[in-house]
This record gives sequence, structure tokens and C-alpha cells, in this order.
Amino acid sequence: MDKKKILFIVSNMESGGVSKSMTSLLNAMDTTQYEVDIFITNPSGVFMELIPSDINKIVDKRTQLLLSSFPKNLVKLLKDGFILSFFIRMIVASCMVFNKAYGAWILSRFIYKINKEYDLAVDYNGQHQLYYLVDFIKAKKKVSFFHSDYSQWNYYYAMDKKYYSKIDEIFTISEICVTALKKYFPNEKHKIGLFENISSPILIEKLAHQLQPDMVANSILSVGHLSLAKGTALALEVAFILKNRKVDFKWYFIGADSKDKDYLKLVEEYNIQENIVFLGVLVNPYPYIKAAKMIAHLSYFEGKSIALDEAKIMKKPVVVTQFSTVSDQFKEDFNASICDFNAVKIADSIEELFNNKELCNKYSSNLNLESIDNSSEIKKLYKLID
Repeated sequence: MDKKKILFIVSNMESGGVSKSMTSLLNAMDTTQYEVDIFITNPSGVFMELIPSDINKIVDKRTQLLLSSFPKNLVKLLKDGFILSFFIRMIVASCMVFNKAYGAWILSRFIYKINKEYDLAVDYNGQHQLYYLVDFIKAKKKVSFFHSDYSQWNYYYAMDKKYYSKIDEIFTISEICVTALKKYFPNEKHKIGLFENISSPILIEKLAHQLQPDMVANSILSVGHLSLAKGTALALEVAFILKNRKVDFKWYFIGADSKDKDYLKLVEEYNIQENIVFLGVLVNPYPYIKAAKMIAHLSYFEGKSIALDEAKIMKKPVVVTQFSTVSDQFKEDFNASICDFNAVKIADSIEELFNNKELCNKYSSNLNLESIDNSSEIKKLYKLID
């Protein structure tokens, strides 16, 4: 019996929640039963090496250059002789200033066309990949993922409204995100559903024991891009407050630098060089999560944070900000300290966890009551074609 054919379309495999989620999903796929392709429009990133060897990677040089970082990609397009793509990318950049949705639609016209028919095709990023999926991929069933709270990221609404009506299923990663999508797209309510980011406790525990990082007793860990949106500047302000209070600590950061602010300079301005450690991108952050005293996640918005799910799996005390979907993962004073976006209050919560072993144990014990292993989510895709 021939295997059913499944295609995933993803932008890249750089460090970040969507790429990590894609990696976990691919590793959960039953490739003995399904023939799986993944089209990576910009094939780069630390998670490329974690794609299972029995999954076929589709890449295209022109598409990669077209969709790589603008404006750096312009020189590369010219150098490789992609003159038309050079002008298309210039036009798209101009359109994006006034209408992101229309710019993304134009971009989708020039992505590499796959000459193969699938039983199921999955757009894992949305936007231009959604429009490409609908208009250019041959598949019996088509699915799109949206990885955030649509009310916080509705720039593509005019085009999404047209294209969501043409696919079979729309998945998002938390109940709050489901509610937001249904509010924006009431005519598509029947096809909007929950598909949680897949996290495997067995794999995470295995990876967590691969090394023993040297971290101080009062260690704080933040996992995610260094960026304003992820609260890095806020975290450094909190660190400044903790140092002025004579708290003995070190704060470790795992993630790529978005370069939206000079964080090294900010560390110098706060004079907290001895308290801050930027570890950069790590394929395996789990030994550091295991070794840390607590996790601090100070994002301004999230869909559903994989980093926080992984912290929960490892039963770590968490200080987290009050972003719109936080209640999907935590309950205040039950399994986490949830704070306003106020540096002083965040510092208070961190100091409390340093000094209150009973509260730390309470959070860890309550996290132990939760079942985090959701590998069975993959069956929601299988169900569409079996």
C-alpha cells in the first residue's frame, strides 16, 4: 500500500518558537506510514540538523535569496543573476510599507513551484506561505497554522480573510489564540481548532543530562530572542534593580540577538557586566534549564511559549509577565509568579523566589500535577487524510 504524502512549508529553522515547534512535530511524524516532505523557503538555522533524515527536504536557491533578510539579500540576488527577483523584492518592500498583506501576496507569486501532488499540505507560518499553499500547491487537504494571538498580529487580515475561506483547517496553539481567530474570522469558526506545540518530556529529560553547565546558585535563565518584544531590555532593568539591592545572582540568556537594541551597551550602562551572561543560540538549552534556579520570561506578547512549556516539563519555578495568553499556561501563585510589566514588581518576585524555598517547592509540586506530553497532537493531522 502506498504511503500517504504530506508536505510541510516553513520559512526557516532558525532559533525560535515556530522552528522549535516544527522540529518537534517532524520528529513525532510516523514516517513508516507517511511520506513526508518539508519545503524550507529559507533553509537556514540551528534546527536544520534536527530534521529527521527520512524526511525529504525541498530547497530552492532563488526562493532562499528572495525570502532571506532584506535588504542584505539584494546584493546576493544580483550576484547570482536573479535580476527579476531583485526587482520583485524591491517592489515587495515598497508595498509592505503601505500594505503588508498585499506585499506578502506578491511575494507568494514568486516562490518555487513544487511539481507534486500531496494528500495533505501544511503551511506552518501563515502570510505569504498561506497564499502560496492555496494558489500553487496541489493537495487533497490544505491546513494553515497561526502561532500567535491574532488580535496582536492582524496586519494581514484583508488577505487572510480571503484565503482562510479556501483551506480545510486552521490550527493555532492555545485556547486564547483559537478565540481570537474565531473573532476575526467568524465564517470560518467550524474549521478553527487547537493544535498545541508538541513537547516530549522523555526527549527533553534525555537532552538535559547531556552536560552539566557551571551556574551559580542564584541563577536566572531566560530563553528566547534578545529583543524588545521578548522583554530583554526590561530584564536588564530588573537585573540593575536586583544588583542595587545587593542580591547575589547571575542572569543567563539563551537566544539569538535580534539587534533591535545594543544590549551589550545597555549592560555596560547599568554596570551589570558581572551579573549577565549571553550564551547565544544553543541547540540544546535543556541542561541550562535544569540547572537554573528559576526561569524568567518577560515577553510582551506570546501565542503559547514553547520555552515556558519546557520549563513546566522540567518543573522549574517561573516568573512571567502578564501577556495576553499567559493564563493558558500559568495560574498566579499556584504554579508561577505572574507580574505586570513593571521592573520593580518583577524584581520583587524574583527576590521572593530566591528567599522562599517553600514557594519554589509549591510551584514545582503543582507543575508536577500537570501532564505536558502532548505528542498525540499529531493525530489531528493524520485524521484529516486517514
